[in-house]
Amino acid sequence: MRHELVKLKNNLNTLFVDMPGATSGSVQVWFRAGSALENKEDFGIAHFLEHMFFKGTPTRPGAKIAHDVESFGGEINAFTSFDYTCYYINTPNHKLKTTSDILLDMVSNPMFLEDDITPERGVVFEEYRRSQDNPSQYSFQKIQEACFTGGYSHPILGNEKTITSFSQAQLKRFRKSHYNLKNCMLLVAGDLKEKNKIIKTIEKYKVPQGPASQFPEFRLKKTSQVQVHAKATQLATLSLCIQAPDFEDASAVHEDLALNCLAHGESSRLYLDLVNKDSLANSVGCSTMFMNHGGLHYLRVSFPLEHLEKVLERLESNIVQALKEPFESKEVNKIKNQYLASKIYDKESLESYSFSLGHSYAQTGNIHSDELFVENIRKSSVQDTRKGFESLLSKPHHWNLQVPLDSDVKAIEKKLKNFRDQFSKKTKISKTKEKNPKTKIKTSTFDPQVKLYNLKPGVDLLYRQNLMCPTFVMHTYLKGGITEETQRSNGLYHLLSGLLTRGYKDVDYNQMKEELDYYSASFHAFSGKNAYGLTLHGQSEHFYPLSEHFFGSLISPNIEKKWLDHEKEMVKRALKNQKEDPIKTCFKEVSKLLFNGHPYSFPMIGTEKTISTMTSKKLLEVHRENLEQKNILITYCGDKPFEEIVSFLEDKLQSLSNRKEAKLKKKEILPLVDEHRFISFDREQTQIFHGTPIKGIGSQDSLVMKMITTYLSGQSSELFVEVRDRQGLCYTAQPVHFNALEGAYWGIYMASGHDKVSPALKAIKDLISKICHHGLPKKEFNRIKKMIEGQNLLNVQTNDDYTNIYAVTTFQGLGLDFFHKQNLEVKELEYDVFQKRCKKLLSGKWSSVIVGREDAKA
Repeated sequence: MRHELVKLKNNLNTLFVDMPGATSGSVQVWFRAGSALENKEDFGIAHFLEHMFFKGTPTRPGAKIAHDVESFGGEINAFTSFDYTCYYINTPNHKLKTTSDILLDMVSNPMFLEDDITPERGVVFEEYRRSQDNPSQYSFQKIQEACFTGGYSHPILGNEKTITSFSQAQLKRFRKSHYNLKNCMLLVAGDLKEKNKIIKTIEKYKVPQGPASQFPEFRLKKTSQVQVHAKATQLATLSLCIQAPDFEDASAVHEDLALNCLAHGESSRLYLDLVNKDSLANSVGCSTMFMNHGGLHYLRVSFPLEHLEKVLERLESNIVQALKEPFESKEVNKIKNQYLASKIYDKESLESYSFSLGHSYAQTGNIHSDELFVENIRKSSVQDTRKGFESLLSKPHHWNLQVPLDSDVKAIEKKLKNFRDQFSKKTKISKTKEKNPKTKIKTSTFDPQVKLYNLKPGVDLLYRQNLMCPTFVMHTYLKGGITEETQRSNGLYHLLSGLLTRGYKDVDYNQMKEELDYYSASFHAFSGKNAYGLTLHGQSEHFYPLSEHFFGSLISPNIEKKWLDHEKEMVKRALKNQKEDPIKTCFKEVSKLLFNGHPYSFPMIGTEKTISTMTSKKLLEVHRENLEQKNILITYCGDKPFEEIVSFLEDKLQSLSNRKEAKLKKKEILPLVDEHRFISFDREQTQIFHGTPIKGIGSQDSLVMKMITTYLSGQSSELFVEVRDRQGLCYTAQPVHFNALEGAYWGIYMASGHDKVSPALKAIKDLISKICHHGLPKKEFNRIKKMIEGQNLLNVQTNDDYTNIYAVTTFQGLGLDFFHKQNLEVKELEYDVFQKRCKKLLSGKWSSVIVGREDAKA
């Protein structure tokens, strides 16, 4: 990929990113303007403006902007941060010129009509309500209030008072002050064969003149803060916040490396001690958030509240120990490798690479700043990292703790303050001391790079070569998953998948994870509806050492009791936490209704009762039986030659016996229909789902409902425009198409205020009834086909994307080219056939699930 930053005739700074051969493109407008620039009366206005820019221009009124983009399969969206806002469209490459025209029209000529502002206040207020229900978002707001200063101390969303009172004059004033030419950069990425035509289109538009934004410095409070608050959650979450330097300061790299050595990844010191050792915590993580000037180092631990004292004790002892026994070169190089690998992985996707460049501009005004940061990572030494750790500990530490609702907040706050004081004394800085295949090949009719090769009876390789990037993805699929479970064995495959990567033969988990992290590779197991297996993603130069762990875990896994107990504890906690989640509660009930008694209706992670009965011996027996008897599919997508991969796999799989090819059998589903369930749940928002059962993958029902789902998705859809924009009933409203081998369902999900449930449910039913009785106009029918075609071009970029579109359906017996053939079926589907089938499907019996307050029951 090549990039070039130029100033065009209209004085617009424009970054062109050329990727010859790309099928997709991305057009992005970055403004150096965000919530940090807001006055008290404007809190949330940058985010509100993000919404209002989508409401139309004189040439594209209403939802026409989104409609035009989605009509050719593009994706349009935006996001607002403290210091910047980005508006973007991901597009099929042949629509780059049109896309540039649409996006520049949108940001240059917004109307901000009063008729649009009023309902949007309701929409954004629903988004704000959702943030209040979300424990993580709420926790971050509390950190802002307690520790941040100036323009960074209020939520990006604003507050109820400001959101519900924004005026047209306010919007125009803030836009004029900050969303202007001096703060703007346009980015156009793709195969730029028509670059000159694109430039002519860009130069038609004039972004308004205005002053450059003057950002405040991001500074945490000078004295250490302790804040404890209660929220409806089963787990406690402890956050440690420390001031970070400017992004371009060399010390920022050293401090960031040190923090990541301590707490990033499953082989980090804190994760090994708090999570793996005896399951004290559920998770440990860290990150650094850089602002325009300054930044925030952030460490986070989630755990059951009864473990608070032990978690604090271990946290303190690990940090003190890291001072006594500084990070070794292996620990530092592991994190450096992960940073460097992330830049390589970025290049797999045109979109991610472009966002990296745009973000660099937005954060510092320099598109190369991200590259310079990574170069500083490369140059950093072990000694630099040790000094960075000392620097972290020399600054004020701010502590935030979120606890369950029934907790004694005052007593816990007192305990945390005492800990803070002792921690400060014990972490005073002292000087650190240096210490070639045969003939059994099937090929894709549509993609010449795809091959299906029979390694031995019942064991196949699905191979696709991708020479664009030196990375690879490898999967193994075995028959299993929830469809193979019974009421008594429910959760078995989820538990098994959590244990397959916990060590093998003579290699323990910590040793394996250490090497995986060192190579910056991702390795995990998965369990789904009809299969389970392993996934490995890494850089090609490390393929062979990483594959040792992959096949060791597949063929001879250890399932030690300590890890089994750990996974069981994690499942128990997850089950408890799900009880506090109204969305999960809603869809759990939907599954019970529409998969009535079929294994698909079971909870994926099982129940406390079923999990408690499972033993290491039983799990190993199931896996070994599957290895010996069931069909296996190995997939590889990367840059290594086909012959090399085949030779390697044939050697690795010698110990596996031949097995008979077997087709996957489908179990019958007898859904409950015309059922209406209400579940009482005390939250601001009520979860609503209205749906009906349909046939699964490979059926015409599935194809038709895929088209209806496409029609009702996106910001220009009838669902979005009518229910969200015009009526302001919700922030989230979307079609849900759950599609699996043995069955499926389709419906509409919405999250609305508890005071809006009746009109929301009526709006859903009215929309379904309208489509059922009147069908879709032929113009919309043809538009859907173009949308799906465009979406397919955007959705296949990385090695993992390629693997997923071929592997699952091949393993399920639907054929190597199912993805392409289904797209052909969409293309060839006749309008009259679609209308008739659509009417039949939507005129069936429907069921509803409502999860919310008692006053939403009506």
